[in-house]
Amino acid sequence: MDLAMAQRLVDRRKAAGLSQEALAAQLGVSRQAVSKWERSESSPDTDNLIALAALYGVSLDELLYGEAANDADDPEDGSADTETADAADEAEDSAEHADCGDKPLVDISLARGIHVIDPNKGEEVHVGWSGIHVTNERKDEEVHVGPGGVHIDTLEDDGHSVRTNDDGTVTIDGETFSSWKEAHDKLDHHGKHFHTKVGRAWNKFPFPALVTLAYLALGIVYGTWGMGLFLVFLIPVYYAIGDFIDRRHLSKLIEVIYPAAAIAWFLYMWLCLGQPHPAWIILITIPIIKALMRWCRKQWKCRKQA
Repeated sequence: MDLAMAQRLVDRRKAAGLSQEALAAQLGVSRQAVSKWERSESSPDTDNLIALAALYGVSLDELLYGEAANDADDPEDGSADTETADAADEAEDSAEHADCGDKPLVDISLARGIHVIDPNKGEEVHVGWSGIHVTNERKDEEVHVGPGGVHIDTLEDDGHSVRTNDDGTVTIDGETFSSWKEAHDKLDHHGKHFHTKVGRAWNKFPFPALVTLAYLALGIVYGTWGMGLFLVFLIPVYYAIGDFIDRRHLSKLIEVIYPAAAIAWFLYMWLCLGQPHPAWIILITIPIIKALMRWCRKQWKCRKQA
């Protein structure tokens, strides 16, 4: 799907006063699917296109190509005046939007509530009878607080979907827990779910305390207070290995271990051997490796979703 059509879908949805979640609910699709349509990452199927056109009150051609079909062969009386009036209205609307530029757009209505869109930041806030809804399209983050509970949805690499249910249960990333306590027992403080008992035990082990004791022991017994500081780099490596054991994400393992190893090697060359140059060059490779690993994860996600 081209970018022009994706932008039309965004404009039509906002003109209808709908959030991505509300539109998804009406179409019976996921909010992620709507987000991908509006970012031109995928296209709605025929059924959804027809449903969108009916929902927005436009023809399918107008939704796809941005122009309504003209019945030039069989004009009716007064059609020219109607078209002229429509063109004037469109020009007026365009002028209004042009005057706004990137300024926030505000719509206040008793029926629809308060709706604020900031196109410059890609943020949208809606306060209405159904609750409070906040969306950041650039970061793919969404928060909804209403009668049905709290819903948090982020679509970044480490994003999570959190929802409280009417029966008191909590759903996180599609898995339902009987209570927040059960979710806390099975998740770490970053919200990461432990898939295996080994991964859970590995990540909950107080490794930083062990490193601190080892550092003190080496310093007291051998006097290696300076060199002992390099033990600190074992902490991120330890948790990266635990994450790999639990999730089997090789790219994230490399993304943590490589920077830790590179920084430790540079500090050793600089502080211990007095050779910061050209050892500093390895620091430049860290963002390159991290970007490469993130690219690999996105490619893998695309393959899984295809």
